[in-house]
Amino acid sequence: MTTTTTTTATTQVLTAAPTRMSLAWFALSGMLALMLAMGIGRFAYTALLPQMREAGWLTHSEGALLAASNYLGYLLGALWTAFSRQANPVRRLTAGLLISVATTLAMGFDLGFTLWCVVRFSAGIASALVYVYATGIVLRRLMAVGAPGWSMLHYMGVGAGITLSALAVQLLLSLGLGVAQGWWYLGALAGIAALCAMAGLMPAGRSALTNGEQARQQTATAPPDMPMWLTASYALAGFGYIINMTFLPVMLRTGTGSSNAALTGWLIVGIAAMPATAIWVRLALRNGTYRTLITCTLVQAIGVALPVLIPGITSAFIGAALLGGTFMGIAGLAQWLARLPDPQASARRIGFITAFYGLGQIAGPLLVAWLDRGNDFTLPVLLAAAALLVSAMLLGVSRRLERLA
Repeated sequence: MTTTTTTTATTQVLTAAPTRMSLAWFALSGMLALMLAMGIGRFAYTALLPQMREAGWLTHSEGALLAASNYLGYLLGALWTAFSRQANPVRRLTAGLLISVATTLAMGFDLGFTLWCVVRFSAGIASALVYVYATGIVLRRLMAVGAPGWSMLHYMGVGAGITLSALAVQLLLSLGLGVAQGWWYLGALAGIAALCAMAGLMPAGRSALTNGEQARQQTATAPPDMPMWLTASYALAGFGYIINMTFLPVMLRTGTGSSNAALTGWLIVGIAAMPATAIWVRLALRNGTYRTLITCTLVQAIGVALPVLIPGITSAFIGAALLGGTFMGIAGLAQWLARLPDPQASARRIGFITAFYGLGQIAGPLLVAWLDRGNDFTLPVLLAAAALLVSAMLLGVSRRLERLA
């Protein structure tokens, strides 16, 4: 009797009309989850990669392979969410948050290349779990209470994490501290973010699935029926952005000879990413999701190619702003389109399309390692920009087939 009463009371609280403050805290919790697992857990590596190379921790090819191992983990984590039969979102989200913190701290120790690959691979799995389940919980809850606009705050987390990583590394360099201290400092910040994210998301996660939805999750064995052209386009988008997102500070460090310029470029990416999803979502509401997604993809192609087409710090910073201002917009809009046919299966559908995005992400660093052109990123960057152009073309095909704006 007590258990039933408690469950009923909890359900009533979570289904009651939320206040503006409760919505803000809930969306902020989602933002902190993405800030930890994506902005820090994944992309702090980008900020620290130039220092790791200069300190002799990694060679050029090892840096690319280490990035690829992280993206492979992200791919497998996304596939796990897409094909899971008995997923418990709360448990997996909690595990993802804790592993993200642990792997960030572990990167501060001189483990050697092989163990670092294991660490980055594990961090990739954790990032996928957090991204998919946190986003699924946030979108489902906000849609249920008629407040989808608050999801814009959730998606700001990736940009906030990138910005935080850039500022933290700049601070550490100014204090004369090393790479290890950078990883440990970011790991401590990640731990604080994890605690806050769990406090805000877990209650909603526990009540998110109705009995009918749980049954569907438990009996689902096949992947969700996804729009083929949209999925292919998203895979190309993963390849199109990841080379610059992984090696931009290295490119800037090589081109300018300045660590400050490299971190400033990365800081620009983060700052531009924070409001990007909100801006692109508003444009989508006005002009249609497909039209906006195609425009966003074309803008990103320009931002990716600009640093190698027009040499100079100004064009590199403009490219950084365009990259940061589009990559989360593409993610948010594509995932929104993916979940439209079956919003109740958000986690599985987001996980499936994210897996294809992960395939593209793995291909980028592997291409850099295979070409092994030292600090010359011209060819892989131009191939990435070309992939984005093809991605925009495939979106046009998908738009016509789906008959959506």
